[in-house]
Amino acid sequence: MRHSQKLRWMLLSLACTAGMVLGQPPWGAGADVAPENSRPHRVVLHLNSGDEKVQRGALNNIKNLYQEFSPQSLRVELVVHGAGLPLLIKKGTPFAAELTELRHAYGVNYTACSNTMKTMKVTREDLVDEVGDTVPAMVRLLERQEQGWAYIKP
Repeated sequence: MRHSQKLRWMLLSLACTAGMVLGQPPWGAGADVAPENSRPHRVVLHLNSGDEKVQRGALNNIKNLYQEFSPQSLRVELVVHGAGLPLLIKKGTPFAAELTELRHAYGVNYTACSNTMKTMKVTREDLVDEVGDTVPAMVRLLERQEQGWAYIKP
């Protein structure tokens, strides 16, 4: 071994040993865990299905995310349009209690598509109280992705 290779191995060995002594894993393991003061993960879910199984799946996805991340380290927004809008309509949604629970427990944001609302003749008063915004869904999805939010379509 050349002198520079020996030196490199010695330094690497020293760094690993120091990490173990200090309780830090070597090779940057754990680097994917965000420090408490860093920006939270941000996820926008896109729902346009009237199928209750798909809607149930979207709500389960949200719950599963919060089982892995704390409410302080995760922000979720569910953007609903088209055939999925009945999920957010007071009369008829089978998920009203769950929408309320997710909003209060984790701060999940719900956005209803204003264009779909016009087409379906749905007013703001027809929506569950937990809906935060009524804007065109495509605009919101575009904005969130431009802001760096992760996009998920269940």
